[in-house]
Amino acid sequence: MTLRFFGDTVLDKPYHLDFKIDHFIFNLETPLSCEGIPALNKVNICQDKSHIKETFGGTPLAVSLANNHVMDFGEEAFTKTKASLKEQNIPYFGAGLKGENFNNPKIVEFGDKKIGVCGYCCPSAHPTFGDESNNGSAYLDPKEVLKDIKTLQDKKVDMIIIQPHWGIQEIPFPTFKDREMAHLFIDNGADMVIGHHAHVMQSHEVYNGKYIFYGLGNFIFPDLNFPSYHNGKEFTVMRYKIQRVQHRRSIVVELDQDLNISFFGVELNGDEIKKSNFKLPTWLPNSQKEFQKKLAMQYKINMIRKFLDEPKLPNLAHFKRFFRLFTK
Repeated sequence: MTLRFFGDTVLDKPYHLDFKIDHFIFNLETPLSCEGIPALNKVNICQDKSHIKETFGGTPLAVSLANNHVMDFGEEAFTKTKASLKEQNIPYFGAGLKGENFNNPKIVEFGDKKIGVCGYCCPSAHPTFGDESNNGSAYLDPKEVLKDIKTLQDKKVDMIIIQPHWGIQEIPFPTFKDREMAHLFIDNGADMVIGHHAHVMQSHEVYNGKYIFYGLGNFIFPDLNFPSYHNGKEFTVMRYKIQRVQHRRSIVVELDQDLNISFFGVELNGDEIKKSNFKLPTWLPNSQKEFQKKLAMQYKINMIRKFLDEPKLPNLAHFKRFFRLFTK
């Protein structure tokens, strides 16, 4: 028996997994309804059906809702998402109201073990945060994370897992600040950190004997073709994006019954996701200065890769961005 953790997941339709799973937890990166008031000036993602049971052959022990898309269609879609999850007997964590601590922490049973999970979203991801009267994601505040870790320690769970939605999109390594935070969580009692948001895999490490996965990558994330950037009256653009191979590969983290940790790679092709062998990112920043230097280089690599993937005549904005990047 195993418990597996999957990254960012959007199920616009049923998918097929070419491997068996027992128990699982994933980041549900979308409301389960497209009805409601669209969030302003952003890419709006939704799915009008669950497709969870059809894809996984069962229901997860829980899902994380701590992300920047769960509130893309406001309170109405979030309420319908909660109702759908309740109907399917799926617990959730990382979002809601402040008075309910955004449904953190959540304790799930895995065999004879109790696993505590908590989810939070970094402000850099530009989510809708919850408060006393409005639903939304839990804010990634280290003080609040440490409080939730203490709550789980007091409940004497067998394992504490922190799941932050953080990092810079399209960048295969964590920020130096995120690395410092992850170390803080481990130093204060977390047994593992599992991050997501960057839409590409990020580095991982073992710190003081504990695993930190900075970004699992997209587990299932279809090509984008959504009306987006609502101005309060109407959507202003169609957001279209073909998911390249780096957006279709992800890390799956696995626990066995004795809570031993392992991991493997998977890749989505068409409607099927299979185990796959590929090189994982390894670089980690040891200072803010080192991070900034590497980030500047990665931006240049990403710009060249995007041009090769989607060649087109550059406009003035492209030239300005190119000039800024290559004259730093």
